Amino acid sequence: MNNRKIRFLDSDRLKLIAIVTMLIDHIGAAILFPARMTGVNISGSWIDMYSLFRSIGRMAFPIFVFLLVEGFFHTHSRKKYFGRLLLFALVSEIPFDLAIYGDIVYMGSQNVFWTLTIGFLAIWGLEKLYEINRTGSKIYGKNMERSNRLMRRARNKHDWREMDRQQLIRRSDVRFSTGYPFVTGMLALILVFAGVFLASVLRVDYSIYGYLLIVLFYFGKHNQIPPLSVCIGGYLLFLWEPHCIFGFLLILLYNGTRKKRGKGFQYFFYLFYPVHLLILGLIRVAFFAG
Repeated sequence: MNNRKIRFLDSDRLKLIAIVTMLIDHIGAAILFPARMTGVNISGSWIDMYSLFRSIGRMAFPIFVFLLVEGFFHTHSRKKYFGRLLLFALVSEIPFDLAIYGDIVYMGSQNVFWTLTIGFLAIWGLEKLYEINRTGSKIYGKNMERSNRLMRRARNKHDWREMDRQQLIRRSDVRFSTGYPFVTGMLALILVFAGVFLASVLRVDYSIYGYLLIVLFYFGKHNQIPPLSVCIGGYLLFLWEPHCIFGFLLILLYNGTRKKRGKGFQYFFYLFYPVHLLILGLIRVAFFAG
């Protein structure tokens, strides 16, 4: 069967699916949950609707993470991308607290943009370490080529002193080539755990599992691991949210197409998050205060 027929979702369609399912999820959390708690659900139908809405909403987060990592590898400016994430993390906090917890300020949990921001910063650092490692490998390769060339020249001239000198240089380069990846690997490990610590301390949405999913998608994309394997790993990480499997299945239908849109269309996806939360928060306060 033609892969194009199977993979029919571009980035815009995935974004729209994620936004709609996120909206359904937040309606459940901001409206149906307080309605149940205040006794509106006399027949019990609110409990069923609440569970349904929240289950549908579970598919949104894996899609948002996947699109974040895709955007990381395709953006023209990672600095601007990070700035947008941080800006909307700050802007969205009060609307998030108002909609999900009914308070203007709630320190027990932070909105999902903080999860995405910390994850983006971590994979940006990992990418820098990869670049440093690649640069070190290139330097090592050039040094070895030059050393081999000088060694052959010294051997032809029977210059034993130069040959000994080149042998020492080559031993030093070999030590460098084995130690350098170890150091960058350790730094990468420290970086990942620093992100885990930060996500845990800030109590971001989806906790450390959301952050680790970003790192997982990054490693999958960077190392060209088959998407099916990455999605299976992601689902195992999120077994406590079983309905998120539909989000991972939708990711497998992605065809790799990213349409070029204007800035207005781009910012719509950013603005939708705080705006819809603010509206839901105001409805919650108006009808279910206390």
